[in-house]
Amino acid sequence: FMPSFLPLPSWTQIYSGETVTVRCDIQGGEGAQWTYEWRQNKLNTPPTSNEYRISSATESDSGGYSCRGRRTYIDSVTLTVSDSKSYEPRPVLTVSPSWLSPGASVTLNCEVEHLSAGWSFYWYKAVPGLSEKSYCYELLPDGNRTANNSYIIHGQTHTAGYVCRAERGDPEYHTDHSQPKCVWSAGQFVSLSASLTVSPDRVQHFTSDSVSLTCEGNFTEWRVRKFSEDGRLSDCRRMTGSTCDINTSKSDTAVYWCESGSGEFSSAVNITVQNDGNVPILVSPVHPVTEGASVSLSCSLRTQKILSNVFFYHNDKLIQNDTRGELKISAVSKSDEGFYKCQYSGRESAQSWMSVKVSLIIILLLLLYRCRQSKCKSLFFSCCIREFIYYIHFNYSHIYMYSDLMTLNISGTIYT
Repeated sequence: FMPSFLPLPSWTQIYSGETVTVRCDIQGGEGAQWTYEWRQNKLNTPPTSNEYRISSATESDSGGYSCRGRRTYIDSVTLTVSDSKSYEPRPVLTVSPSWLSPGASVTLNCEVEHLSAGWSFYWYKAVPGLSEKSYCYELLPDGNRTANNSYIIHGQTHTAGYVCRAERGDPEYHTDHSQPKCVWSAGQFVSLSASLTVSPDRVQHFTSDSVSLTCEGNFTEWRVRKFSEDGRLSDCRRMTGSTCDINTSKSDTAVYWCESGSGEFSSAVNITVQNDGNVPILVSPVHPVTEGASVSLSCSLRTQKILSNVFFYHNDKLIQNDTRGELKISAVSKSDEGFYKCQYSGRESAQSWMSVKVSLIIILLLLLYRCRQSKCKSLFFSCCIREFIYYIHFNYSHIYMYSDLMTLNISGTIYT
């Protein structure tokens, strides 16, 4: 008869604090009386049952384990216990995409060492806790102990933060939470809950420029967060009330957004810092431009704010080359969205993305047209407003709440 050795759970990389059981099954030995001897690191333990249980593993439990049944051969396995002082498993969360188009689906992936070895996953929304300068976590719908290490959020429209956590075994062994990761929206519409303004209102700046980022909304507590090019998440160092003041350096090239004391996130903005004063910067708006509005882009040096004979590029295609120093678009359309840069005296600025947002008035006119074709002729206005509310709620619910819509004055009083 040959013993069959089985560790429970079925993985041999163990973390400090986990519970593990090794079991010795003798195939073909049914009906016989067996005694078992366990060896760990060549030290005998007294005869016992066919299971050897370690209730809270420590580094000293690492090593080879073997069992012997009476009149049988020895089978063995090697366990490795990671010291909790030197290493604790912490999952790594990734989000894709990190920049949103309104209504996009976002995929969260949670990676942990030995991924295939019995892990289940928990998924949370990160809610700012300003008093502790940290986050608290709210379990996402159906985010409790999923077998898959990915989680899809459908219809994501606004900036938000997420974390994950893993567990395995019985009783459960929990990892720490992952570091929070954010998905960012540049803001296709103005949010009524939280917003961020930048002064001066441009994406690109020179080093040592004074830049103010101000959070706006009906909240008393704010913090401005930034995600740097090197992947670090940090808070504004000079926060006065709701305003973050920056004396720009190259390290301030980052994504910025506001977080309120009640868990609201503003839209996010990109800020780029140019440390060479002889290289021009593109002067372009920080926030999305409303479709149909006019916009002007210009080129600037540190020592000369107004330049002429500037080349302007849209998605790397030259679109203007004359004596003018400005690129004027009288009525912005969606086709104008994209990357822009300028060139002066043979030197190019960095490129910045200009986003174009759809006007709510256009959406309303389209819905009114649909209502004219609908069956509710006798209740035309009321029906259209209800459809408008329905449309906004399910497509842009981060912008207006129902009560806010009821206060809008659209071609007169709204009746419900």
